[in-house]
Amino acid sequence: MAEHYDLIVIGSGPGGLAAACAAAADGARVAVVERQLQPGGTSLLYGTIPTKTLREAVLYLRGVRQRAFYGEDFTERETITPSELLTRVDKVVADRVQVVRRQLEDAGVTLHVGYHATVASPTQVEAWQLDDPLETLGLSADRIILATGSRPRQVPGLTVDNEVIFDSDSVTSLLFRRAELPRSMIVLGAGVIGTEVASMFGALGSAVHLVHRGAELFSTVDRDLVAVLEERLATDGVTFHPHCDVEEARRLDEGGARVSMRDGRRLDADCVVVALGREVASEVLGLDDVGVELKRYGLVAVNELFQTNVPSIYAVGDVIGSPSLASTAFEEGRKAAAYALGRAPRNPGLPVPMCIYTIPAIASVGFSEFQLREMGVPHAVGRARYEQLTKAGIVGDEQGMLKLLFEPNTRQLLGAHIVGDLASELIHVAQAVLAHNGSIEYFVDGVVNFPTLAEAYKQAALDGLSRGS
Repeated sequence: MAEHYDLIVIGSGPGGLAAACAAAADGARVAVVERQLQPGGTSLLYGTIPTKTLREAVLYLRGVRQRAFYGEDFTERETITPSELLTRVDKVVADRVQVVRRQLEDAGVTLHVGYHATVASPTQVEAWQLDDPLETLGLSADRIILATGSRPRQVPGLTVDNEVIFDSDSVTSLLFRRAELPRSMIVLGAGVIGTEVASMFGALGSAVHLVHRGAELFSTVDRDLVAVLEERLATDGVTFHPHCDVEEARRLDEGGARVSMRDGRRLDADCVVVALGREVASEVLGLDDVGVELKRYGLVAVNELFQTNVPSIYAVGDVIGSPSLASTAFEEGRKAAAYALGRAPRNPGLPVPMCIYTIPAIASVGFSEFQLREMGVPHAVGRARYEQLTKAGIVGDEQGMLKLLFEPNTRQLLGAHIVGDLASELIHVAQAVLAHNGSIEYFVDGVVNFPTLAEAYKQAALDGLSRGS
């Protein structure tokens, strides 16, 4: 007889973890089934956490900030080994895995790792152990939450062998386990993941070719910010190739790999990273058999309660599509758990920040200039460049910029955009002001610690007002 729970969560990434812990805290009996041998999902094991840890290791070991500070007098280390970078990554991931385990254990959640789960009925989950298919689980629950995440998109003609041609999941898990770092690299796809990878390897000294099908980098991101990033990428040896329709990537007998474009162009390098988006694996969950509606690309269709057309089944995170962020998945999981248990979670509709962890990082919250122009909303602009800030000189990052958009008459803040050191942290100041419909007067009148990068808010606000707003 199947063991019965109030809630079964399939997947233990950000959305699944948040859902399980929130439901357990509300008194529910919860089980989590995870395909990997460790909890945390792709975000912890292969994606968000390893790559962001790798970024910090690159900044430290390569002396990126020190290089900017000391200029020509700075002597770079001649070699950085993959093992040095991986030491930090492996430790952080191992520590976070234990944290996730403790969170689930302390919450009283039953965790099954190494099992592939399918939805057998609206209230039943069947699973088998990947190492031993004869080892099966039969679970039942009043409600089921799908939080199975996504995987790198498979592209015909681009065979990932994890030796010379890698995907976005194997960059940290396999590429950095080679004897030495690649001297040259081709990154296919200039989306968030591809550009983050390109910027890191560029900072490490690899000659990087960033290949993009479109015309420009990050078309929806503020152009002032992109201009700063593009300048830095070029300085670090990243060559941007727009308008490239990739036909094939293959290993060369003499070593390395070659990428061929449909227009006849070719690029050779030591290795290739395929970062052409991600896809969901909903087809392996058995959802068709229980009548769960799927949208284009296999995304699970949900309503505002994160509920599918089958009332007992909910879904969160990458499996339901945009915005496909770890940060939003946490909130989706928490809210879905509340709805599944018949509760009404707080849902104030607060602004959601975005961050791209390139070198330098880019972060935004609220409206962009493009959106405001499209909506016909009058707006004014204030800018502060990091080179104006004492703290930027101290930490060795003077290429950054903070940009504020506000309504000229009421001075209400409409959006904030940052490129540079600590952009991912600084953006939350603007998020709080936006959440309370605040104005840039807050930045003008408020006192900030000196010296800090947060001074940029005051500088940008004063700049906007000085333009006659």
